[in-house]
Amino acid sequence: MYRSGLDSELNDEAQEFVSSIYSDMEIVPFDVAGTEAHVIMLYESKIITKSDAAKILTVLKEIRNGKIDVEDTNKNAEDCHEMLEGYITKKVGSKIGGKIQTGRSRNDQVATAIKMKLRHDTNMIQVYILQLIEALLEMAEDNKNTIIPLYTHLQHAQVGVLSHYFIAQADILSRDYERFSSLYDRLDSNPLGSGPVGGTNIPIDRKITTELLSFSYIQDNSLDATSTRDHMSEFASCVAIMMVNLSRMAEDLIIWSSNEFSFVEISSDLASPSSIMPQKKNPDTLELIRGKAASAIGGLTSILTIQKGLASGYGRDLQETKDATWVTSKNAQGALQMMFNILINLVIHKGSMYRAAETGHLMALDVAEKLVEKNVPFRQAHMEVGTLVGLARSNGKELIGLTNEEIESVTTVNPDMIIEIFNRYDTQASARKRRSMGSTSSNEQDRMIKESRDSLEQMFNELDEQRQQANAGMYEMWGKIDEMIKSSKRSKKTTNR
Repeated sequence: MYRSGLDSELNDEAQEFVSSIYSDMEIVPFDVAGTEAHVIMLYESKIITKSDAAKILTVLKEIRNGKIDVEDTNKNAEDCHEMLEGYITKKVGSKIGGKIQTGRSRNDQVATAIKMKLRHDTNMIQVYILQLIEALLEMAEDNKNTIIPLYTHLQHAQVGVLSHYFIAQADILSRDYERFSSLYDRLDSNPLGSGPVGGTNIPIDRKITTELLSFSYIQDNSLDATSTRDHMSEFASCVAIMMVNLSRMAEDLIIWSSNEFSFVEISSDLASPSSIMPQKKNPDTLELIRGKAASAIGGLTSILTIQKGLASGYGRDLQETKDATWVTSKNAQGALQMMFNILINLVIHKGSMYRAAETGHLMALDVAEKLVEKNVPFRQAHMEVGTLVGLARSNGKELIGLTNEEIESVTTVNPDMIIEIFNRYDTQASARKRRSMGSTSSNEQDRMIKESRDSLEQMFNELDEQRQQANAGMYEMWGKIDEMIKSSKRSKKTTNR
């Protein structure tokens, strides 16, 4: 279709090598919508007739409604844009079908379809993030009194509550959501009508397609609009960051589900057996979340590397950014849904968590801080308690199990103070009575859960508005198409009479 300036067709190997048909299947619905908007604009700008527009739009509507398998109609097309144009031309004839590319190029056409696809996928990812945050906050509410050791370096650090962990994960995902929201604003600009690189002499109206495709504004510079893919880089970056966050959560749950911890248990319908060991219940779904995080990082690296050496203007290399982006998006959506299913079906072994929190000398910081309250300088208190921990370890005891004589043998402060602290120590109180903002205290858990719920409600409302805005122009466009097709049929009947 496009090779009239060359003296031969592509040979079979070159055809297969340059074809992007299969990766383009992801953007066909958006390419159809972009073409519908372009055809309406050509008619409203008096560039093509209503009759020609209606004939083209009738075929596009059939494709949009899934009545035709476009892929089977033109297997030799280089990409979905040629495939679509070829099919329409076959249905309505070259005299009419040949008009759909008036005032646009494949360059602005693909840029538009990609942005529309990424807007859609960003919306879906945001929905799944908010669902996961909601599940985490529900679990936080249910586990405000579930005692658990908190870790640094995967070593016992302080006594905590499980709600604190779930709130932390919700906060992390909230930042992921905010990154996608910010990205969405930059995806919401319309490249259509930019032509190959420098615009067109045809008197098109880019405002019309911008409104019909529910873009908030026009992407102004035609060189920028057709040849840059920083929005793909940013999308992949947002996904990679989020996937790393999900991977760390997955790693926590993998460790916690091991026999050595036995803090949680994965639902059997989300776990896998061993091919040889009958007793195994492997957290394969969590391991694949971890693995797909690596794929997301690789996808981002690929997308950035493809672009780094390109001169300004479109280069065919950009075709290779699509597969990496689609895989990245699919994996992100799958990982979010899988983590949601894992969490809402997670069995929490509170007894195991509590028993673990009573070991590992977790009271050490509490003892040091109590000594500070008794006017012992913190660094001295740290050294005194550190000495006691060393003694407990050498004697195979927990810190609280040291006798009066053992304490007195190594401490330089009044041993009665330490004994009094030991006698008053309570594992649950250690976590629930802390005073600092953002700590594990009961009041702070309640406050953070409430504020996170308020924030979640606001994010749901904003996302609902965003999704409605994204669909509004499309519904209006489809209504226009139906009316144009009906009007054309009425005019044809009148003419025939």
